[in-house]
Amino acid sequence: MAKISEMAQLSPTMTEGTIVKWLKQVGDKIGVGDILAEVETDKAVMEMESYDAGVLLSILIPDGAKVKVGLPVAIIGKAGEDISQLESTAKQKISSADSIVVTPKVVEAKVEAPKKVEVQKEKVAEVRAVIAEPVKPVLAKRQDGRILASPLAKSIALSNGIDISKIIGTGPEGRITKQDVLSYTANPSSNTRSASNSKTPEIASEKKIEISGMRKIIATRLHDAKNNIPHFYLNLEFDAEPLVRMREMLNADLKSLAERKKESAEYVSINDFIVKACSIALSRIPEVNSSWRGDHILQHGRVDIGIAVSMDGGLITPYVRSADLLSLVEVHKEIKVLAEKARNRKLKPDEFTDGTFTISNLGMFGITSFSAIINEPEAALMAVGGLIEKAVVRNGSIVAGKTITVTLSCDHRVVDGAVGAKFLGEFKEIIEHPYTIIR
Repeated sequence: MAKISEMAQLSPTMTEGTIVKWLKQVGDKIGVGDILAEVETDKAVMEMESYDAGVLLSILIPDGAKVKVGLPVAIIGKAGEDISQLESTAKQKISSADSIVVTPKVVEAKVEAPKKVEVQKEKVAEVRAVIAEPVKPVLAKRQDGRILASPLAKSIALSNGIDISKIIGTGPEGRITKQDVLSYTANPSSNTRSASNSKTPEIASEKKIEISGMRKIIATRLHDAKNNIPHFYLNLEFDAEPLVRMREMLNADLKSLAERKKESAEYVSINDFIVKACSIALSRIPEVNSSWRGDHILQHGRVDIGIAVSMDGGLITPYVRSADLLSLVEVHKEIKVLAEKARNRKLKPDEFTDGTFTISNLGMFGITSFSAIINEPEAALMAVGGLIEKAVVRNGSIVAGKTITVTLSCDHRVVDGAVGAKFLGEFKEIIEHPYTIIR
């Protein structure tokens, strides 16, 4: 007996999905667990499996269409089975939901090459006669950066080999008149546009950008988190000189080791050190590694740190599981794999959900410091700025130094100011003595 296949919920926060591509076609045999289609969710492009076996008798939703979870997308049954009634019911359910959005395909219009037009000499003379007549300037708006000028002004400028864009117009809306051209001819320096103003700025046209499923979810979650969580922020600037030196020495050793083994070298980043230092600090100050649960606070036994990864249409936070139990190089490798999967939209739900702490690093974009919204239901998030070279006081003397500023966003229901300060103090002690991270 034929059955309707519905849009499955492929991630915990998914409410709708876009059919990227059907991998099976009508008439194909289907087994339980076979991949029917690739679906773009709010987080990634994921595979939609079949829960039934048989033959794919009908595809109800085309490629590129967005559909809500639970609505019909296909019908699977026995070959030759009459599905007219079932198909009618499914289509009626789809139409009544009023939720199907099909992304229109761009169709390129064919433009024929302009035909060569033969112009008679008599017609050219008539046109020139018309242009030569005095014409009253008319009000007009600048379009596409075009310099506005009266026909007579254009004719005089053309006859005298003058670049009309250099002339300042005194007519309505800056229109160049006959007198403007004559004044310029008599004294070019008295009526000339400056080099910076020789071109009229082109105003870009407005365009409507459709909101992706990912962007909708991000907007909803951030709005809820900012409104539901009582945020407060703690800033800390730490000495990054020891971190920079340790990273240089470690990467030199990793390069040498890779050359001896004839392998590709793995180079750890400053962010890898920060993630590892945070994981150690969280294990020592578990109050920060917690979540608000309404009637109680859940203090997590695991330390799963999320790394905010930017991607087309928004950002996603995959988690480095048990980061406190991994070595620095293992943390680096895990972040590299997760970031690559995130950018290719290949993350699985268990890789970007149920974390305990998040780090957002914008230092590579030249940002010195910033505050970020907590990733609910976590109780804290660390925002990391870039490496700054500045004058610092060391042993009573002003010397050149390197610093990094971090900002801890805290949920005041879970983390008090003293606890947040204690965590940052522990983090500072670890990160300013980076050899403790790799020992």
